[in-house]
Amino acid sequence: MIKTKHLFLGEYLLIFFCVIFFSLLLVRLVDLQIVHGEKYQKLAQANRTLQDRLPPERGIFLDRYEQPMVRNTKTYFLRESTQESGDAERRISHNEALGVLATRSADLRYELERYYPFANSLAPVLGYTGLVTAENLLENPRLHPRDRVGKLGLEKMFDTIVLGSAGSSEYEVNALGKRLRPLDKKLSTSGATVHTTLDPYISEIASRLLEEKKGAVVVLNAKNGEVLSLVSAPSFSASDISTSSTDSELEQARQKRVQGYFSDPNQVFFNRASSGMYPPGSVFKLVTAAAGLEEEAIDKQYSVLDEGVLKVGDFSYANWYYTQHGGTDGEIRVVRALARSNDIFFYKTAELLGPFQLATMARSFGFGEPTGIELTSEAAGVVPDPDWKQKTLGEQWYLGNTYHFGIGQGDVLVTPLQVAQMTQAVANRGTLCAPHLLIEQNSSPLKQIGAPCRELGIQEKNLEIVLEGMLDACSSGGTAFPFFPYNEKKRVAEFAPYVQLEQGAVACKTGTAEFGGQDARGYRKTHGWFTMAVGVDVSALAGGTGGQNVATTLDSTATQEELHAAWLQQLQTHNFPQELVITVLVESDEATPYREGSRDAAPVARALVEWMQTGNTQGVVEAAKAAPYQGE
Repeated sequence: MIKTKHLFLGEYLLIFFCVIFFSLLLVRLVDLQIVHGEKYQKLAQANRTLQDRLPPERGIFLDRYEQPMVRNTKTYFLRESTQESGDAERRISHNEALGVLATRSADLRYELERYYPFANSLAPVLGYTGLVTAENLLENPRLHPRDRVGKLGLEKMFDTIVLGSAGSSEYEVNALGKRLRPLDKKLSTSGATVHTTLDPYISEIASRLLEEKKGAVVVLNAKNGEVLSLVSAPSFSASDISTSSTDSELEQARQKRVQGYFSDPNQVFFNRASSGMYPPGSVFKLVTAAAGLEEEAIDKQYSVLDEGVLKVGDFSYANWYYTQHGGTDGEIRVVRALARSNDIFFYKTAELLGPFQLATMARSFGFGEPTGIELTSEAAGVVPDPDWKQKTLGEQWYLGNTYHFGIGQGDVLVTPLQVAQMTQAVANRGTLCAPHLLIEQNSSPLKQIGAPCRELGIQEKNLEIVLEGMLDACSSGGTAFPFFPYNEKKRVAEFAPYVQLEQGAVACKTGTAEFGGQDARGYRKTHGWFTMAVGVDVSALAGGTGGQNVATTLDSTATQEELHAAWLQQLQTHNFPQELVITVLVESDEATPYREGSRDAAPVARALVEWMQTGNTQGVVEAAKAAPYQGE
């Protein structure tokens, strides 16, 4: 009896432990299948599948003719398995990739690079792309270490908009990780397409005309501020930085060039057009004239006697014509003073105005603050007055400071883009339109960019007097001698100044701006300025194509004639400005320390106008250099 009872208790214990065991097993099963089932299913799926990331398709920038100014190009990498190192990959050419696609597509990976057809001339405004940095990854969680981001220009300004979204390719793999077959593919999505106002043909020619000079060329639509060209020289090749090569020798040469860009003492990444600050010299006399007339400090009949030097106590202030040639202009009024760029006249006008009124007018024209163009690092420049000088330099303002201010010297600093904006406002009858690079599209996420147009509040009759002086500056007896023959054919003296401009005459202003300290002879180095407005007869230009079907998609290797033919063909189907503003700055350098507006900057503008009309600039710059020197 005792033994039977013992067996009964043992059976109880066995049942109890069985219940506990199977209960725990059931709990674990519920945990695996229900509570964490989805998690483990994903892990299991991951063990049998592999995902490759497809790089995002970066959006493109279009020129004013709806053509791409940049293209995405694929660079291919082939995976190769070895017993020693496992999976490895090597860069292969596009032709090799085409062969691999037919047999081993699962082992092929690609990345995207950027190719720029006009790699040098558009680089200052388009910028370039490069690999992400640690800072980029922290700022934008969407980025991947292999992605490329904008580093300069529009590429940087609108990086998040054009970035796009990555895709993926999913493959079934075996236990060794070898890809067996594709399972699913999610295509990457392209970033936004950005429509710009840029004209790559004009930009390419302007860049070539600057040659080896340091400087900038800005071309605007005089009616609305559209930027057709924003060239800075010396420049760099954006494609060199953004596009690599499979050829080892070519790649080595490319890397050497890129290293040279970053160590170049000429600062090739510095955008002289929008970020460079320079004394404006005599192009600023347009502001002084407008202020004097608007404030009624002078009128069209007000005259000053130029005797070569203006003496105030122990100080002497000379006119450039007297300093360089020993000549004087005698009794001179505002229109003639603008044409001759007479310093004596504008010394006295500035004195009548006073520095505060002159500074107010300068700021009204947009000097002293960024224009708001869609680029980073735009400079504001400097508009001085007595308060600024006391606060900034701790110095008192004297009459001599007013004289220098009136002719664009002293502490005033401007950018070429600001000078173009000033010229645009004069040409547009006192309506200032902020320079801008983007065309608004209804379907685009990029809406109104930049400030709208605004009225300066200057009477048109006063601006007409200023414009008359500008027309005379580019005509015989003025300072811009490269344009004398041009205006001789285009001007009709009986017509009002604005009518003359509309019919194709050139209204301009030269400038030679001193900077730095004096040399042993008492001279300072000089930059050359030239700014102009010109009417454009688009129908006459477009008629020059003769209906020929020419290539419209070109690159920087094209000839002047090829670029011109393609440009004219675009004019047949796209709008082009009726009036242009062209501003040229040529910097001083060690080889030529004394640059002058009429001799160095004006020929660049003259050759650009000649290209638009004939497609060839041969001999234009040379003829200007050979002409008897008559300008400033």
